[in-house]
Amino acid sequence: AACLDCPGGKFSATTGASVCSGVACKIGTYSTPGATSLSTAACLDCPAGKFSATTGASICSGTCNAGTYSTTLGAISLSTAACVDCPGGKFSATTGASTCFGVACKVGTYSTPGATSSSTAACLDCP
Repeated sequence: AACLDCPGGKFSATTGASVCSGVACKIGTYSTPGATSLSTAACLDCPAGKFSATTGASICSGTCNAGTYSTTLGAISLSTAACVDCPGGKFSATTGASTCFGVACKVGTYSTPGATSSSTAACLDCP
């Protein structure tokens, strides 16, 4: 039988193993396939804007909502990811953002915090 890499988040320290045993990565981290031990599992912190609440993760599947972003690495939950609204004049159209982008509001208009679109429809007339 052909040998396969252990899936991300798991490892096998035995050559010729038929199963991958053990959970290599703690919550807030993930690993890529092919780890041979906990020390070589290459557990990486979840990137900013994402989190993992489970051990042995191969991806960080939790994300900040659109219109928000986070700069926190290794978050274990939405609350520890510390997602905050994009500031006025910025937006995030996707989930899991680590930064926000500028809104092209025309002169005499502005955008409010938490914008999810770069559309000028998100721009409001200045009071």
